Amino acid sequence: MSFINRQQQPILILDTKRCKRNIARMAERAKEANCVFRPHFKTHQSQTVGRWFRDVGVSGITVSSVSMAQYFAEDGWDDITIAFPFFPKQIDGLRQLELKAKLRLFVNSTEHLELLNRELKNPFQFFIEIDPDYGRSGIHYKNVDLIKKLIQSSERFENASFHGFYIHDGRTYGSRGIDEIKNAINPTIDILLNLKKQFPEAKISLGDTPSASVSDRLHEMDEMTPGNLVFYDYMQVQIGSCNLDDVALFAVLPVGQTFPKSDRSILHGGAVHLSKEFIITNEQKNFGQIVDYSLDADVKEVNGLFLKALSQEHGTLNGLPPVERDSVWLCPIHSCLTANLHRNYFTPEGQTISKRVLS
Repeated sequence: MSFINRQQQPILILDTKRCKRNIARMAERAKEANCVFRPHFKTHQSQTVGRWFRDVGVSGITVSSVSMAQYFAEDGWDDITIAFPFFPKQIDGLRQLELKAKLRLFVNSTEHLELLNRELKNPFQFFIEIDPDYGRSGIHYKNVDLIKKLIQSSERFENASFHGFYIHDGRTYGSRGIDEIKNAINPTIDILLNLKKQFPEAKISLGDTPSASVSDRLHEMDEMTPGNLVFYDYMQVQIGSCNLDDVALFAVLPVGQTFPKSDRSILHGGAVHLSKEFIITNEQKNFGQIVDYSLDADVKEVNGLFLKALSQEHGTLNGLPPVERDSVWLCPIHSCLTANLHRNYFTPEGQTISKRVLS
C-alpha cells in the first residue's frame, strides 16, 4: 500500500473483499426471507461496484434521481426504481430513460399520475411512498382516502399501474443496538402489513439499512432496498447494524500539523472531503473515527482518536497521530455522503475504481 503514503490529498480506500462480503451477505438474507433485494445504488454510485451486485443475482436496482438512473442504465440495468417523489421537471429525462429500462416511480398525486400517463409512451409502475409519521416525504399512512384515490385513478390510465407501498423510516438511525432497531421498525412494518390487508395486490417494500441488516421480519416484506450496506460506516457501527470489521470504505487523510502541548492535530480532510455529518460519542461530536486498517486482520479503533471539528479543508484530531505516521485512516460517519464527495475509489492494491461524478 505504498502508493497511499505518496498521496497529497485525502483519498477513499475501498476494501473490495469486505464490500463483496457485505453484498453477498445481504443478498443471502433477502433470499432466505423470500424478499426481493433491490439495492439502493446512491451510496456507491459506481458501475463497477454495481456489477458486484449482479454477481449475486440482483437484477433490479433503486436510485435517487433520473440522472443516476441514466448512469446505471448505460451499464445495462433495465429494472430501475427512482426512490424520490416524482416532480414534472423529471419528464424529459424519463422519456429518454424509458427507452432503456422498466421504470418504477414514486407518485403521490393523481395530477402527477395523469401527467406521467400522458407524457410517457411505455408502461410504468408506481409506488405510493408512505410516511409512517417520520415526517420526510410521502403520504401519511392514515390518509387512506388519498391512497385509495391514487390506486383507483390508475385503473383508468393505459400506462400507469400500481406496484405497492414503500417506506424508508429514518428513525432507525437513532437506535443503539439490535433491540432498539427492531423496536423502532416494528411499528412501521405493521403499518405496511395493515396497508397490504386493505390492498392485497400491493407489494410492500422497506428501505433502511439498519432494518435490512438485523430485522427478523424481512420474510413479511415483499422487497427491501437498503443502500448503505455496501460500505457501512461508523454511524452504522454505533447503531448496531454491523461491526467495525464490516466497514468497507475508509478515508486516508494526510497529517498537516501537530500540537503536542495541546494534544491535538490538524489533518487535511474537511467538510469538502467528509461532509459535516457527526454522531455523539461520550457526549462529544465525532466527525470520523481513526482506525488501524489491515487487509488480513480486523479493523480496530485507535486509542479513541476521532475528528472533533471540521472546517472546509481542515479536520481537528482530538490528540496526536500514532508515532511517525504522516497520514491516518478514518472510518467515515456516513459513507453515502463521504463517497458522494469524491471522484474515485482506490483499492488497497492501488487500483482505481471510477464512480458517477456530478457535473
